[in-house]
Amino acid sequence: MRLGPLLIAALFAACAWSAQAQTAQEVARDQFQAQLSEQCPEKQLQMLSVRQLRDGLDDYKEGLSQDQQTKLQQAETAQCSSLDDGAACVNMADVGAASDMGQLTDLTNSICSDFLRCTDQGVCDYAR
Repeated sequence: MRLGPLLIAALFAACAWSAQAQTAQEVARDQFQAQLSEQCPEKQLQMLSVRQLRDGLDDYKEGLSQDQQTKLQQAETAQCSSLDDGAACVNMADVGAASDMGQLTDLTNSICSDFLRCTDQGVCDYAR
């Protein structure tokens, strides 16, 4: 039996799985952005910087159960294992994990309550 065709098949399967995972994360991101537009449209929170969104996600995580916090941490570790991935990757891992747990509405409510408004990309006022 030749290993070449088997290795090629395994490579294609891995690529297909990777593309599917990216698509699921993109869907979660799009749903999150849509919910921001729906729940607090006047705030324009789609313009949050990566750092500001990270602050909001950290606040959200503090209110979760230990099991839920663990799920978010596992998603971060699984999806953002490289040092080059950065905060944007961690943010999207958390959004995806919240979506998987059925908590996207709660996450969006939390982000909406953490910020007053954005007036430009990354120019946003905290509610605290």
